[in-house]
Amino acid sequence: MLKPDLSSPLELAPALPRRRAARLRLPSLRRAGLATLVFLMVLAFLQWGVPALGIPRFVLPTPSDVWRSATNPEHRLLSHFAITAIEALAGLLIGSLAAFLVAVLFVQLPPLEDALYPWVIVFQTVPLVAIAPLLVIWFGNGLAPRIAMAAIFAFFPMLVNTLRGLRHASRETLELLQSYAANDWQLFWLLRLPGSLPFVFTGLKIASTLAVIGAIVGEYAGASQGLGFVVTVSTYYLDTSRTFAAVAYASLLGIGLYVTLVLLERWLVFWQSPLD
Repeated sequence: MLKPDLSSPLELAPALPRRRAARLRLPSLRRAGLATLVFLMVLAFLQWGVPALGIPRFVLPTPSDVWRSATNPEHRLLSHFAITAIEALAGLLIGSLAAFLVAVLFVQLPPLEDALYPWVIVFQTVPLVAIAPLLVIWFGNGLAPRIAMAAIFAFFPMLVNTLRGLRHASRETLELLQSYAANDWQLFWLLRLPGSLPFVFTGLKIASTLAVIGAIVGEYAGASQGLGFVVTVSTYYLDTSRTFAAVAYASLLGIGLYVTLVLLERWLVFWQSPLD
């Protein structure tokens, strides 16, 4: 009876993904461990090293001070966090959807891109912080101007990445579908859209963090709620620990959106290689 040749590529093929996953898992765990160690060292220095150096707490508060401020119900940071989260999520949705539709139009109608894309780039050179007071004048002093600012921040990275993804289609596959008389919209649904998903999610992940920044920037212009409002008021009264607590909540919001999109990408773009 012949024994199977274990050195055959067919026999080794099922083991290759497991070996690659093992090689990827170890560096990931090592990076996570090193990052956690650095974070703990920084916290320890801020907790005990900064007071030992005689730095006043209103200049640089300790992590325990920030924690007490973050969990103090009188500061209502959770309600301000919820307002900023609504603004960032709505802005991300509106800005990303608008950017996706514009990218589709640009790909399907190249003359339209030639006419408008230079002006999109020009608009990105405008200091967006200066637009916040104008948005308050145009939309009032509610959530609308903050949502608009978050959408503006999210628009450009989503547009650039979506354009690149829609044009990333394989030339051979494109010519094959054209040989079967596929029209432009069939090429879009069958080829361009599925192939663009990795680029779309890259744009979404960048836009998610920028949408949080945009919402907070919008809150600097006359808002009465939100984390940006907390930062403005607490800085004025030198309540630095409360300022750091609001910044920490904003960071958690950005990280939460980013991680959610990463998980969603792994679920939808399941064919993408882990090395991509």
